[in-house]
Amino acid sequence: MKVGMKVLGALALAGGLAATPVCAAPAATALPPAQPAPPRIPLVKPEDLTPEQAANYARSPGGKMNLSLLVAHARTLYPGYIAMAQAVFAKLAIPPLEREIIVLATLHLDRGEYEWAQHVQIARDMGIPQTKIDAIADDRFGAPVFSAREKALLAFTREVVKAVRVDDYVFNAVAAFYSPRQIVETTYVIGFYMMTLRVSEVAELPVDAVHGAAVVRDAIAREKGAPP
Repeated sequence: MKVGMKVLGALALAGGLAATPVCAAPAATALPPAQPAPPRIPLVKPEDLTPEQAANYARSPGGKMNLSLLVAHARTLYPGYIAMAQAVFAKLAIPPLEREIIVLATLHLDRGEYEWAQHVQIARDMGIPQTKIDAIADDRFGAPVFSAREKALLAFTREVVKAVRVDDYVFNAVAAFYSPRQIVETTYVIGFYMMTLRVSEVAELPVDAVHGAAVVRDAIAREKGAPP
């Protein structure tokens, strides 16, 4: 009898537990997206810009970006820097698509995060296939997606960035289709982006926006005399 009562009691307890509603776990609170750390070199405030810098801030698609407000610290260098950027985008004898491949290779080799984001957008806007962008990002400069010219330029870029000096084989491969002016311009382009990415990387500059394609289109329009 006692055994039977115990069994009935156990069954009743089990039934009671089964009937007891289970409280749902409280929903996890979504955390706000993490904000990037500020650069370790503070950006120039808009009110502290020179008149020339303020004009660029107001009218250029890239004028309000972090990079512009970082390089603005170098007040006496700033005018020449902007002039060189304009020349790189709109005044070279290098074919624009090849210039962009050279730039992407330089940024990949020296790991320029801020500039890479801008120039991936520029490359796509210009019609450079994603397969070529991916090959550069994967360090596959000899991939079959590249033409013989592009492979020669990529090899040249690698040696300029990594070794400074370029051996005869690599130099002659580029000299077979580039004029002396184009070879010098190519070296300037590589150096320009090696300099720029060092400024942004030393500052640990976060990517605040991606307006690279608009910056290049604006530079081309200004060179043609069209309204910005």
